[in-house]
Amino acid sequence: MQKSAITKLKKIGLSEESIDFILQFYTGAVNAYGIISLEDLYGLYKDIKMQNHVYPEITFEQFLTFGEVTGSKLLEHYAIFSPEIINKYCNDSGIPLTSPLLVHENVAWKEDSIHEIWYLYMNLCEYSSKFYLTPNDLRDFAEHKETADDRAFQKILAELKAFGKPLDQVESQIYPNDTGINEITKLVTYAYQTSPGNLEAASEEFENLSLFYRLDYSEHTFQEICTLMKWALYDLPCWGLGGYNYGEMMGIPKEDITENDFFDDSLYKDDDDLFDLDEDDVLTDHIQQLGQALLDLASDTHPHAAMRKKASYPKRLLDKTMKKRYADAGFDTDKLDFLHKFFQAAVNLYGVIELVDLAQIYEDIKDKNHYPDISDDEFIDFAELVRREKVPYYVFEQHELFKNGIDLEFERILVDEDLLGPDGLKSLEGVYNVYFSEYANVYWEPEDMLAYTGHQQEKEELDMLAYFTQLGSRDAKIVSLESKDLARKIVDHFLWTSKSGLQEADPIPKEEFRQLLANGGKTLNKEIEDNILELIRNYDKNRHVYVLKGWTTDEWNSNLDIHGEQVQRAKAMQAILDMIKKSKDPE
Repeated sequence: MQKSAITKLKKIGLSEESIDFILQFYTGAVNAYGIISLEDLYGLYKDIKMQNHVYPEITFEQFLTFGEVTGSKLLEHYAIFSPEIINKYCNDSGIPLTSPLLVHENVAWKEDSIHEIWYLYMNLCEYSSKFYLTPNDLRDFAEHKETADDRAFQKILAELKAFGKPLDQVESQIYPNDTGINEITKLVTYAYQTSPGNLEAASEEFENLSLFYRLDYSEHTFQEICTLMKWALYDLPCWGLGGYNYGEMMGIPKEDITENDFFDDSLYKDDDDLFDLDEDDVLTDHIQQLGQALLDLASDTHPHAAMRKKASYPKRLLDKTMKKRYADAGFDTDKLDFLHKFFQAAVNLYGVIELVDLAQIYEDIKDKNHYPDISDDEFIDFAELVRREKVPYYVFEQHELFKNGIDLEFERILVDEDLLGPDGLKSLEGVYNVYFSEYANVYWEPEDMLAYTGHQQEKEELDMLAYFTQLGSRDAKIVSLESKDLARKIVDHFLWTSKSGLQEADPIPKEEFRQLLANGGKTLNKEIEDNILELIRNYDKNRHVYVLKGWTTDEWNSNLDIHGEQVQRAKAMQAILDMIKKSKDPE
């Protein structure tokens, strides 16, 4: 710690021994809880001090000042985030934060913004009901002691290869000056601790990392490695469980924890057949694109390298040209009309969906709706052709959205053009936000997909447009072209942030809104705020949400089975509630 910081702390009455104590106490806290408010942590300090008489006497003001002095910059173990900043820019819970947040260094590295850190904190509090573990001495968590299970997991990772090189020689993608082995260890641990404590979450994270690094398991199996990983994680405190251990809380002995048998690791052992091409394809654009994708895959070193700053896309063709191409492909009028409606309805409902998932939904609902018979090849052929047609959506190849994307015909991605935002193909944030959303694990399937072919929420959208247009007018009969344009931009921006689930973005763009009010000679007041909120509520009511895979918010909230990991969270929550009840009503 810097001498200047020690000098400041001594001025508030802290001795060197007390300074060292709080540093160890803070470090133990972030290791046990991940994120915790200093107010809650001080309460734990007082509770432990009643049983641990070697704890020094420290006032709440000294406790807070220590955080302010040492946490202004990211230290080796933790960072401090002020309540003023969070309440101003992030907190939409309606309950103001009253003390700083103590945040683990891995959270500060892993989460992209202070908004995401705040949402993680709220989730952790939701999981644990703030029922924090109260050990005999929180400083015991200040340093992780390596176990035999840790060493076994590290040893097997060291025997793997990534991109043809030993994994311990591959640089970390997130943590600077670190190795791929340490990154994998940190990320699976992070998934386990924030899930909360769900060992299958760590298994899923390892599966994703295996795909990203293209791990070669050699003589090992995915199941074997995951079992060792879970044993290494078993004894760690879970942040989402308030520092408690998931396995012990759920009564699961370590030796009973093994990996499920459903995973097929043959993909990683021998995937040469993925790249086999017919001889007729050797000189095509496809092989050139595939070769470039493989080069990109081998050279990417950034954690978000898979994502592109902007998308490439082929030029759209004239309707006359497209009509001939469809005819040459053998599509009759009825089948072509159905496919157009089905694809349009899909992007209206889901925003982003892979062709393979869309084909499965078609199979699930086609009989009860008497849909025409469409083969997989016809789905693939239509998806390739409609890419060139002037339609309000895109059908992207994998490499057009992801630098390391491998183009497989059935994994083309349908994207609503509205998700690209105001900058078109230069704005992919909304697409990625929906594509990588993990709120729901299955798609909502309508009774009849064709019922959603038309533009959704049209009346509510028009109501918003009319109201904003009126705000920009001094005379109800005369509206300037500038105000009409501003109103349209505001509504389009709201639809983009709403459909893409961009919680960090302002739903109403400030500059355009200020100019619109100025044009109409109006000032923002409670009546205008209430009217806008009511319009937004009407739009949100019962709409199918892209980031929820087409489910409405009410349906998602009421159906834990579609949350995937949410079922595990519910079990953990019940265990916590049982512990709370037992602690309040001891036998």
